[in-house]
Amino acid sequence: MDQERSRWWSRFRNQHTAIGYMLQAAKVVGSEALGLSERFLKHREQGVKPRCDFSVTSIDTAVVDGHVLRGSLLLPKGLEGPFPSVLLRTPYGRKAEMGQSVLAKQGYAVLVQDTRGRFSSSGEFVPVQHEQMDGEATVAWMRQQSWCNGKVGVTGVSYLGFTAWACVDRANVDAIVPMITQSNIRSAVFRPGGAVSFELVVLWFYLVLHLMKDLGRDRWSFVRKLWQGIREEKLRKAFKSLPMGKVDEIILGSPNSFLQAGLSAHGDASSGFWEGKEKLCNFEKPIPPCHILTGWYDFFLEGALEDFQMALRRGSHVSLTVGPTHHWSLLGFRQVFEKTMLSTFDEHLKGDLRWHGQSQEDPGQRPLSMVSASAEEHHDRRVHLYVLGLGWRHYRSYPPLTVMESWHLGSSFDLRRTSQEVNHSYFYNPARPTPAAGGPSFNPMNAGARDQSKIEARPDVLVYSSAVLREPLLVVGPVHLELEATWQTEKADFVGRLCHVDVDGRSTNLCEGLTSVTVRSGGEFERVEVSMGHTAVLFRPGERVRLQICSAAHPRWFRNLGTGEKLSEAQRLEAGTVKHPGCS
Repeated sequence: MDQERSRWWSRFRNQHTAIGYMLQAAKVVGSEALGLSERFLKHREQGVKPRCDFSVTSIDTAVVDGHVLRGSLLLPKGLEGPFPSVLLRTPYGRKAEMGQSVLAKQGYAVLVQDTRGRFSSSGEFVPVQHEQMDGEATVAWMRQQSWCNGKVGVTGVSYLGFTAWACVDRANVDAIVPMITQSNIRSAVFRPGGAVSFELVVLWFYLVLHLMKDLGRDRWSFVRKLWQGIREEKLRKAFKSLPMGKVDEIILGSPNSFLQAGLSAHGDASSGFWEGKEKLCNFEKPIPPCHILTGWYDFFLEGALEDFQMALRRGSHVSLTVGPTHHWSLLGFRQVFEKTMLSTFDEHLKGDLRWHGQSQEDPGQRPLSMVSASAEEHHDRRVHLYVLGLGWRHYRSYPPLTVMESWHLGSSFDLRRTSQEVNHSYFYNPARPTPAAGGPSFNPMNAGARDQSKIEARPDVLVYSSAVLREPLLVVGPVHLELEATWQTEKADFVGRLCHVDVDGRSTNLCEGLTSVTVRSGGEFERVEVSMGHTAVLFRPGERVRLQICSAAHPRWFRNLGTGEKLSEAQRLEAGTVKHPGCS
């Protein structure tokens, strides 16, 4: 009996990722089946006071290539139309609450449409493939309807943000609010040098193409498949599987042509797989007024910041808000979520400037007092950042005008302002890769700020800490790691992670990045640069700055096998020692 109980408990612990991930997914996107709809938002922090109630009608919308795109139309009650209108296009089911009720209660006509091949819309669902074409047709259809006054905005979180970006180049929309998303699909999946966002690929395909596959006709299929996956330990097996090209058979039950084509195209410059799918917005001209909302711990953060910069370079009217959130926690910050949408659409679809001069932390209640006294000055500060340990701050640009600082590794595993000769090493074994610990994860059980004590105790992680700070240190912007290293394997990854150590010695992750190198060093030290992402944090006196260096964050990024073989086929593992004589 004790042996059986031990096996059960071991299985439960191995499946905590599946349980946590799918419970969160059920809350956000499973409302199509479970009937949660808007109700799960009602117990969150209070949002903007509604102006009206609304009606909901199921309708057929645009027809594209013979495929009927269907949706739910939310129309304000007690207000005279036609109305400024907002489009949300989703693969997760149009009954799931994604902010549409907030907009409808403020006097917007809102169309929530199932994307092609999902739920009520006909055709075949191919991720990203048809979003520009279908978005263009839907916006044109909306402008022909009697309830639309000709002003159309687009918004959405995550994949819905993909569909929003897909409307910009071709649909001529009037405003866009993309949230926890980015316009470049390829860079969301593949890091420079070829590392794969493995966890994102596995969990997203498992959710969308397996768990949600039959929800349209069987509302309890999600729960049955979830429980079956837990019993069969599908996710644990998927994250350990080799070669990667077999992972679709584990999570979906059969090969998936889209996933196979994407993996086969990895590293193949001649492949046409990414044609028409890589970039949903080309930024070849100024885009419509835009407000980008992202989070310091979201895996789309870097792509969202690149979108902001590209829009600025084209002279676009664009704002940026970065909150203390990971991918799954945005809806817990209801005030930020609602204000970002409403302030943008009210100004550019209604001509309503009531939001000018109000701060992120208290929409509709308190004038901005942190940075400026006037609404005009605040409006000029288009960048709104939540500084960890400090709160909301407002800037004119991102990165803000700051002074770059360089810190160096010390021989006693310290971080110092002056350089010193260092000779440290660790042994990396892909059979037991260094696991991911919080950060930009698609797994809600392992996303965001997390205690780093277990990771820092591993022998395959180098840990460097500053002396106890005597003065405050404010860090805002990108973080880079430059090091010289030698490695024994054909291919290697280098992970840098910046951490905050509080007065009690607890280490918490802030930002991280990974770089892949593809040529064996041959015993010679090579310069390696790692972009560690972005952060905004205040280190107070008594706290410390910490840096981790390792060679994996599995399964966040697929473990480097060390052999340099083709990604979809590689099964052989090669371990080796990594040496660092110094870095900054």
